Amino acid sequence: MRRWIGISILLQGISIHLTLAQSSEQVWTEYMLNYPFANSYNIELAATYSTVLDQPKWRSFDVQLTPEYSLTQHIDLMAAFFMGSTFQSQSLSTLEVREMLGARFHFTPNRRILTRLLLRFEQRNLQDEETKEWDHSTRTRFRFETITPLNKPTMYAGDKLWYALLDGEYFYIMDQDVHERFANRFRLRAGIGYRTNYSVRLEFVYTLQESKNAIEGDFNTTDNIFRFRVKQYLRRGKPSGVGGAGN
Repeated sequence: MRRWIGISILLQGISIHLTLAQSSEQVWTEYMLNYPFANSYNIELAATYSTVLDQPKWRSFDVQLTPEYSLTQHIDLMAAFFMGSTFQSQSLSTLEVREMLGARFHFTPNRRILTRLLLRFEQRNLQDEETKEWDHSTRTRFRFETITPLNKPTMYAGDKLWYALLDGEYFYIMDQDVHERFANRFRLRAGIGYRTNYSVRLEFVYTLQESKNAIEGDFNTTDNIFRFRVKQYLRRGKPSGVGGAGN
């Protein structure tokens, strides 16, 4: 009981802190295609279109390719290549190329509630599409995740499965921010998913994000993000325990 009270107080404190900053509302639509093979490998191709609902306008389209390898039931290794085009403002559009190395650590791989830590190191390369100048930055991302089945005893108990998602992610900038409107600092996500069968999963995720506007005065913003996801898994006859990382 004390643990849950402490978590509740922490989440309320985060919410109060974020609401003091300027706010925006965003919608993300995401499609994630996963190709598992050889029992321990998976390749995820994720495409995302995102936009802000208020003014000034902002929109982005990106794709990310993420190969993963399940080293043990407790450790997954991964790499990624990301490319995205973003309309930051009327005077700035950018192209981003990003390389990533990461690992996921599973703390409760065979329990009802899955808990894990996703650690990623990213090299970001951002180009101003008008001047063709490049900006570079490195950052480390720490995401603590939980996945809880709601109508089945475990996440592996078959089709027509409802499940809940909850995670928090911290972005540690190792040198300097790139020149962008939403320089991420922290994300708190809560969502619900439905697995119709092994091949198709639908998710709705609400994300409370703290960002820094690095092109209009270095002030903080609070971003309310509504994410609609479709996840597709191929090779149903040869499933893999590795499940993709997304962005």
